Amino acid sequence: MQNIKEDKELNVLNHSCAHLMAQAVKHLFPEALFWVGPVIEEGFYYDMDLGGKTLTEEDLESISKEMKKIAKDGKRIIRHELSKEEALEMFKNDPYKIDLINDMPTDEVISCYTQGDFTDLCRGPHVESVKELKHFKLLKFSGSYYKGDAKNKPLQRIYGVCFKTEEDLEAHLKELEEAKERDHRKLGKDLGIFVTNDLVGKGLPMYLPNGYIIWEELENYIKGKEKKLGYQHVLTPPLGNVMLYKTSGHWDHYQENMFPKMEVDGEEFVLRPMNCPHHMMIYANEMHSYRDLPIRIGEIARDCRFEASGALKGIERARTFCQNDAHLFVTKDQIGSEIKNVVDLIMEV
Repeated sequence: MQNIKEDKELNVLNHSCAHLMAQAVKHLFPEALFWVGPVIEEGFYYDMDLGGKTLTEEDLESISKEMKKIAKDGKRIIRHELSKEEALEMFKNDPYKIDLINDMPTDEVISCYTQGDFTDLCRGPHVESVKELKHFKLLKFSGSYYKGDAKNKPLQRIYGVCFKTEEDLEAHLKELEEAKERDHRKLGKDLGIFVTNDLVGKGLPMYLPNGYIIWEELENYIKGKEKKLGYQHVLTPPLGNVMLYKTSGHWDHYQENMFPKMEVDGEEFVLRPMNCPHHMMIYANEMHSYRDLPIRIGEIARDCRFEASGALKGIERARTFCQNDAHLFVTKDQIGSEIKNVVDLIMEV
């Protein structure tokens, strides 16, 4: 499937279409405010504050109709350059844009783009006219959060895609439909591989008998290869003392991706998001001579990381997952050969 973000022409087209969509939303919901609208691999999206309104499929249809109406009108898209002071004055009633502007360097040239009755802050570039934005499709909508933080205000996000011709658009939409049939969540259900249940918890997949057969085959396969290469397999707990992660440095740098700590019997524990600290403790359990090296510690380990509910996706993005993880303790002159062996293993697998 085509990567919209990496195609220079499609990148500009889709970014311009995000502004077209924002203009249509503003026509239908005059109080709307906009956060960011980047180009992504699949097209574009725009995060917006609709004053607490939750979008519906009918809203998506209305926005699409308004976009077609604006595109047909054919207004030129005009770039303006502003100083930081001028930009702050222009967007003084928009807290989202003010936040973006305040984060920009004082000497940076700030630009905005105007198309008819709509002006938006943007670095650009854009197409010459909205009439170039006829072949688009609004794909879906979802909830999001300001700056991606669940503690901040909830926003609405609309996804879309735009192409130069109707034929290119139709071909892309056909690819999307075919991809749905290959979606691992659909296959997981149809083939009885895994299941999720809100009573168990979001992002906590359970493997059914068919799925566990696959799991065991994969586990046995990789363990067999690693044993031949001198890996020693261990089994460590799925949680650890908070002091372990403070000692390793993960607590200061990774805490936002960890589940909250639990206090039991005067100790503080946390579900582990990675296995590095545990494996370091196994290595530190006894003295080692340089003659013992390399020591290769491997584990088929279960870890837990906090993912925002909107980011969860089957077993591809979950709150509990398995890592085929290893840590290699080597001398300086062994580094080159050990890295080569790891890369060779990866490529072979």
